[in-house]
Amino acid sequence: MLSLRREAQPPAGGRSCRQCGRAPSRPDATICGRCGIPFGDAPRADAELPTCPVCYQTVPDDGLLPSLAGTGRRLPIAEHVAEHDRHPVGDDGWLDALREGDRIRVGRWFAPFDLVRRYLVTGALDGGRNRQYQHDTIVNAMTQLARWGKAADGIVGDQPEWHEAREAVSGLLERYHRR
Repeated sequence: MLSLRREAQPPAGGRSCRQCGRAPSRPDATICGRCGIPFGDAPRADAELPTCPVCYQTVPDDGLLPSLAGTGRRLPIAEHVAEHDRHPVGDDGWLDALREGDRIRVGRWFAPFDLVRRYLVTGALDGGRNRQYQHDTIVNAMTQLARWGKAADGIVGDQPEWHEAREAVSGLLERYHRR
């Protein structure tokens, strides 16, 4: 089971903190105990905005993300995360089967699981704020795929190992998004 799923369940009554996603601890609570802002209010301007742990979208300044159901509604992060049960981003069950601790095997290489999953979901190699890139063959292959796509043959100075790694990552990407 993936640990990135469901830290917060959708709140009963639809109330949650737009800054952290926390549901009220009591039915009569009006202020988030973690952030100190009223439930339903936009996040503070100086606050770090929450990011969905499933699809890596960061909420905009109003603290609401578009509904994945395509209804046009805008939802707080907690409800958005819960919607991923009906609208998954890829085959996380299969991907988790390739996991070995906090790493994943891609072809004959190993790479950080979280970094590979982020790449598969977003299609971009972006470690995000306060993250260090871990430079190994898989990360290099992801960078090359992001820059030149699958048709990256003919790169000046290309090495057979890099080509093999790009093929392994491309296969992983195609299989992950095929449900």
